[in-house]
Amino acid sequence: MRRRNRVVGHIVMVLAVAACIPPRPSPTPPPATPSASLPPATASPAGSPASGGVIVDPTLLDVLPTDIQGTALAPDPDSAADIAADGSVAPFVSAIALAAAFGPAATDTPLDYVIATVSRLRPGTFSEVFFRGWRDTFDAAVCEQAGGVSGNAEAEIGGRRTFIGSCAGGVRTYHAYLEGRDVIVSAHSAGAARYGEQLMAGLTE
Repeated sequence: MRRRNRVVGHIVMVLAVAACIPPRPSPTPPPATPSASLPPATASPAGSPASGGVIVDPTLLDVLPTDIQGTALAPDPDSAADIAADGSVAPFVSAIALAAAFGPAATDTPLDYVIATVSRLRPGTFSEVFFRGWRDTFDAAVCEQAGGVSGNAEAEIGGRRTFIGSCAGGVRTYHAYLEGRDVIVSAHSAGAARYGEQLMAGLTE
């Protein structure tokens, strides 16, 4: 349980850092806080309000598979709320949800796990420049505690363009943009069972 709490706590920090990047080059500086051009999101029956104008919306998890090799992907609304409450997230993200799967504990092999965050972007935020910055910042933050970034790759997983980052310590990151929902799914994973790849293969729109 202590290992799980540490991993989830780290992803909260990672998403807060990743959301600080500007969305794309612009003749005017991007807003540091929500403004009239980026109105705060409002609560809906599917989400709970959080400070900073971001909601925790559990329906975003509908794009994820329900389980990985029989291990349920469990929603983590508390960690999602921690991310949503960070003021730096609000200019780019309107809603967020988080889920995690942890395989059976073993003493002789690394823990199989995946933590996935689904972030619904504010209208007009996504661009290739924004997505690249999001991935690079996310990967650097994850890999800071896993030996540093050792490589990047692009692959088709589940028929979808997927970006994969590798940390020297064996952790991998995964990113996909679901255009139909205007959401980014970012995950990090470790273990021989490759939970991260299985999660990305099971994404739906």
